[in-house]
Amino acid sequence: MNFRRWARHLLLFTVAFTLVYAFCRLLSDKPLMQALSIGTAYTSLLYFAVTLSIGPVNLIRSRRNPLSSLLRRDLGIWSGILALAHTITGLQVHFKGRLIQYFIYPPDESHVLPFRTDPFGLTNYIGLISALIMIALLCLSNNRSIRIMGASSWKKWQRLTYFLVLAIPIHGLVYQLLEKRIGIYTVLLLATTLVVIAMQTSGFIQHRKLKTSRQ
Repeated sequence: MNFRRWARHLLLFTVAFTLVYAFCRLLSDKPLMQALSIGTAYTSLLYFAVTLSIGPVNLIRSRRNPLSSLLRRDLGIWSGILALAHTITGLQVHFKGRLIQYFIYPPDESHVLPFRTDPFGLTNYIGLISALIMIALLCLSNNRSIRIMGASSWKKWQRLTYFLVLAIPIHGLVYQLLEKRIGIYTVLLLATTLVVIAMQTSGFIQHRKLKTSRQ
């Protein structure tokens, strides 16, 4: 890894640390783990949005859009790291660290199946699936994976990010409803999601136009 990329990682870490710290200060009335969970979630979302906007911006500006650029890759890496940090801290907020109760009903409740199917449980399953996808994408975020899998197969795996575009805001919105945190954070979540969808749609339209013009 060259000096320029090390410097970029240092910058991305510094920005992430600053944003998470700012969230913790704003949420100083909440338990530390909850504040960290929210801070890492929104910082990850911001990095994720920027990552998914780079490709469409290149298309709109009629610039070359490589299979994988280092800037987009590094932003995605930090988005994934922050998402996993959110998962770890978020699982410490309720039940005093008894992680299984995020996905299984408490033993004193009687249900046909033990797996939680209430909104709390379902959104935790969505969060768990999203975390697993993030781990997979992090493992594939290198040139060696592209060489081994081939560009076409590697790109198909990368398209799992489209699931995250919908899963992440659903997970966040359900939690905000359950914890009665509807407000500025909801606006931020929905606004960021709409920007990502708008950028992806614009990029797709531009891609179709370029493809048609070449035929």
